[in-house]
Amino acid sequence: MNEVSLLLPAGLLVAGLILIGAEFFLPTVFLGFAGAVTSFAGIYLSAEAGAATCAVFCVAFVVALTAEFFAFRRLLPATAIGRSMINVTSNDGVAVPAAAGYALFVGKTGKAVTVLAPSGTVEVDGALLEASSPDGFVERGTPVVVTEAVSGRVTVRRVR
Repeated sequence: MNEVSLLLPAGLLVAGLILIGAEFFLPTVFLGFAGAVTSFAGIYLSAEAGAATCAVFCVAFVVALTAEFFAFRRLLPATAIGRSMINVTSNDGVAVPAAAGYALFVGKTGKAVTVLAPSGTVEVDGALLEASSPDGFVERGTPVVVTEAVSGRVTVRRVR
């Protein structure tokens, strides 16, 4: 009986998985495609040794690919290189101010710190507030009155 060498099919399978793994670091559709073609070539060549061997190669490919995916998905963001590749931000401890917190500014006057076109920043009683104006464009330095408080911002009108 003629023994079939599995060195080339195994090497192709491993090389393909390495190329697919490199795709996570160098997102270029080419590496993932080349890795898939290389892995499938290894699986195809393993069929020469029999159906059972080919099935083992297929299972090994699926298991290794799944492990790669989860490793990169779970472990990569925990590494320095992963954090530099992924936009990881946290909103812990940050909250949008409630409308009730801005209610104390309703009826008070202040001035536009930035141009309101129609939104920008106003200063009322020394506090800088995000504001919008139904009057449309309001020049910087224009006196304004707070007419309404909504979540995270106030509505202002020009003082006439």
